[in-house]
Amino acid sequence: MHSGGARVSPALPFSPAPTGVKTGPVQAPELVQGFLGDTVMLPCSQPLEADTHLTQVTWMQHEPEGGVLNIAVLHSSRGTSVSDPERVKFVASKPGVEVWNASLLVSELRAADEANYTCQFATFPQGSKSARIRLRVLAKPQNKIEALETPPSLPPGEPVRVACCMSQGGRPPSQINWTSPLNATTVHESQMPGLQPGTTNVTSYLMLVPSSQADGQNVTCIVQSESFEKPVRLTKTLTVHYPPEVSISGYDDNWYSGRRNVTLRCDVRSNPAPTGYEWSTTTGPLPPSTVAQGPLLTILEVNETINQTLVCQATNSLGTGRGELTPQLRATPSKDQPSGIDSTTLISIIVPIVSFILIIGGGLAAFYRKRRSSRAHPAPQRSGASWPPKPHISEGQGGVWCIG
Repeated sequence: MHSGGARVSPALPFSPAPTGVKTGPVQAPELVQGFLGDTVMLPCSQPLEADTHLTQVTWMQHEPEGGVLNIAVLHSSRGTSVSDPERVKFVASKPGVEVWNASLLVSELRAADEANYTCQFATFPQGSKSARIRLRVLAKPQNKIEALETPPSLPPGEPVRVACCMSQGGRPPSQINWTSPLNATTVHESQMPGLQPGTTNVTSYLMLVPSSQADGQNVTCIVQSESFEKPVRLTKTLTVHYPPEVSISGYDDNWYSGRRNVTLRCDVRSNPAPTGYEWSTTTGPLPPSTVAQGPLLTILEVNETINQTLVCQATNSLGTGRGELTPQLRATPSKDQPSGIDSTTLISIIVPIVSFILIIGGGLAAFYRKRRSSRAHPAPQRSGASWPPKPHISEGQGGVWCIG
């Protein structure tokens, strides 16, 4: 807050007040807070009492190294002297009648203005009285959250950064925490100097192992700062890329020798979507009674060759996932389940039948509507003339018109 100010001792030596003389306290708050670039007032006043003469007030700034700087002096007869007159001014230019107002206005607040200050009154004959004020300079940070792209290739089970929370230009540095329903960890925060002197940019990353449970989940970063009345909460929906997670569905625990046309499905959760499927067994290729088509595996006839572990592998750009199923071959159909046609075959039969019925029904409905319409509006009959009448060509002004 000073411009070329020198380290000095208090303007006047302290003299203890004589015994029995009443002196009032200096009125000043313990803490004042202001924002970077704003104007702040440092209040300080001294009530005037009988038989007490105030000659001078001195403002001193205490440096971190222990030194003391005189930054402003207001004398009862000689006026004011300020080290940085462009930014620092006394609120009152002269002493008051009942209260000596020695408050300072500090404009264009800087980080270097944060310090402890002493407001000291020189009194006669009691001596000096003072109060200490702490000035805190704050800056509100700008905050944002971003979802990060998952690397195209990464080792299995390796955690990656999936979200970033930034708090830029804060003073003092912000504190960032995360809330998430996932098993996530927070990498250490990085702190870098902000654009304005005395400010700090804080960045925090959320890390987790990519999985289907993380994709589409909401995560929230909580930014805390002395400049906020309450913490700022920022939420982002994750888009996490992960390799395929595979399972096999369609098995109903009722596979018996001779059963026909049962279908298994390779169920895959992945981001991005799978680009290929491969069916096999743990011992090698599929038996001849099966037909693989993308995610579907159809068993044309259940027999001894199918009594082994079936495997489906799905692949995307991040890797390959694998699912297995070991069916149990029964000698006879299960009593708990119908031994007739399985659900897949039943659907393949019902759908064409229903479609055929809808087509026939639609055709019959159209036929009867047309028939009723023809009965309600019979064709008119005219004697001696053909029907419908032939068009008559008439030539008139402006061209040839066709009149029905």
